Amino acid sequence: MPSRLVLLSNPKHQAPNPNALPTANFQSNAQRASRLGVGHWACVGIWSLVLGICLTSQAPNRRVTWSDVAAFHERLWAAGLTGDSFHSYVARTHDENVRRVREGDLDHLIFFLLQSRRLSVSPAIEPALSAKALVEGMDEPTRKAFLADGLAHGARAPADVTGRIGALVRALDKPAADVRLIYFKSLVETAFPDRNQRQDGLTREYFRAMRFVYEKEFVAQRAATPASAVAELYRTRGLSTDTAVEAGYVVNLGLQIIKGLAAERRIRRVLIVGPGLDLAPRTGLRDTPPESYQPWAVIDALLATGLSRAGELEVTAADINPRVVDHLRRARAAPPRLLLATDIVEKDGLTFSREYREYFADLGTWLSTPPEPVRAEEDDEGRLRKSVRVSAALARVLRAEPLDIVTERLTAPPFDLVIATNILPYFDDRQLALAASNISAMLAPGGVFLHNEARPVLGDLTTALGLPFEQSRRTTIATITGSAPLGDSIFIHVKR
Repeated sequence: MPSRLVLLSNPKHQAPNPNALPTANFQSNAQRASRLGVGHWACVGIWSLVLGICLTSQAPNRRVTWSDVAAFHERLWAAGLTGDSFHSYVARTHDENVRRVREGDLDHLIFFLLQSRRLSVSPAIEPALSAKALVEGMDEPTRKAFLADGLAHGARAPADVTGRIGALVRALDKPAADVRLIYFKSLVETAFPDRNQRQDGLTREYFRAMRFVYEKEFVAQRAATPASAVAELYRTRGLSTDTAVEAGYVVNLGLQIIKGLAAERRIRRVLIVGPGLDLAPRTGLRDTPPESYQPWAVIDALLATGLSRAGELEVTAADINPRVVDHLRRARAAPPRLLLATDIVEKDGLTFSREYREYFADLGTWLSTPPEPVRAEEDDEGRLRKSVRVSAALARVLRAEPLDIVTERLTAPPFDLVIATNILPYFDDRQLALAASNISAMLAPGGVFLHNEARPVLGDLTTALGLPFEQSRRTTIATITGSAPLGDSIFIHVKR
């Protein structure tokens, strides 16, 4: 085990670490890294119809019922829910999650139009800088009203933003082979059917997205506990599919720990909740084909540790966004060549840890048949890069299904391992209880639950479900001169 890892002896989850993936300096590597700790999810079938995306099979899931959450009846009664009101609460929550999926995709659209170099020859616009200029350029009454509801209240979008919105509208009128433009064309046509209203509609979405960015990067950083303030914002924002290569590192660590605790353990059936897709990140957009990294990184790590054998392994990736499900289903039929690149850039005093460099150097070795290491390189920007071809045999290991983890559970046979990283921050405590109940129900006895959510309440919930906390580690991805290191934690539970 790497020497920098620390065992947390407290069986309760630790409070969120304000030093983990800092976000206050929006011009630094820390800002690019901040999105590693937030943002994946699990899937809804209705929105796929709205977008016209054809999923290849009916989702094998069902809605959670009052009897399913018997372990939490007293907790839910205290929160105002009863057996009579539970069904309508679940239905409302599901509908709200559908809305949040759409809002999250519109967020990605705004981040794309601000940053894409293919869209416009004008300089890319950094979203946090744009939010800062927008809000701090308002007079006090307008600023107060804007931060209350995200509406313009007479303020105008900056000229460079207006120009890029116009460029997007024109680009969407033309035939395109670019995967992002094809998807965004469908999204814009659905959200704004009248072409004459698209400039105004996208401008409204720009204001809404900038409100969240400003609150996260500037308002929350002035709070007494910035980490808690940021966490609160995520309870109501759109559901992001944001993902990055770095997010696989902490899961790899968790799998190493599982292997160390029980060398004879075999993992055959795996569920990944919220694998995500890097369609258009909030910062550091690269105009390369979008990819979902986590399922492949998990398969690679399971084979590398010896926890799984390729001929026995089945991995199901379940996401709330049908776009993610559709992408992964295509990958099963057409094995991808993964273009792996770190979101974090090694410059400005930032240095990757030795352990993370070793992880990236080995990443993808087991995705080929037979296993074959692929040499990593460092580009001119300071990113680690490599290209890995997934073999057809390994691609068939992966399945993708739609799932709203708060309101639904899969009806498939139980899993040996459930992984849910960077999705739990989106849930309030009631939603977290339902999600934990669904996860526990989908785990086989002796199965393992891996996550990186540090809220103490999750420890209470999983204990009540017979899914107690077993171990935790914190690891460092990179160090920054004069600042706290970038890192993450992994929590391990075993079902009794």
